[in-house]
Amino acid sequence: MLMRDSWLKIAALMSVLIMPVCSYGADITAVEREGMIMRVELNRLGSDADPAEKEAILRKIAERCKGTEEGEAAYWDLADLYLEGFPEERRKEAAEILELSLKNYPNSRRAVMVKCRLVELYEAGNARRAELIRQLKSDNSLPNILKSTLN
Repeated sequence: MLMRDSWLKIAALMSVLIMPVCSYGADITAVEREGMIMRVELNRLGSDADPAEKEAILRKIAERCKGTEEGEAAYWDLADLYLEGFPEERRKEAAEILELSLKNYPNSRRAVMVKCRLVELYEAGNARRAELIRQLKSDNSLPNILKSTLN
């Protein structure tokens, strides 16, 4: 529960740093259109759908829509699914998918949020967690109030 409370605080602070994701214009590419169609398919499943079915669609979006906001959002949504959509939390899979997000979208405006989430997922003493904390503390876009919560 403590992790969820911390994450909610981080998400609230980070929301001011991130522009809305749903900013598609009339000139979207075929790849973006395919991602949007798959997203509609995902939404039609509803909240009671089999998590494995949702996972398959999100993975398809992430793979087919590389380099798009829809593809990047799929990584975030997959992490959410692993943490909240299955009967048991799948922290390892959530961390792996967020690491892939950082690898595939290193300069994303979401990178700071992804790093914060990874810090919450990794255990204290984990070398990768310590590296992420160092990166976040040296990031000028991160508010000092948030930096002070990173330990």
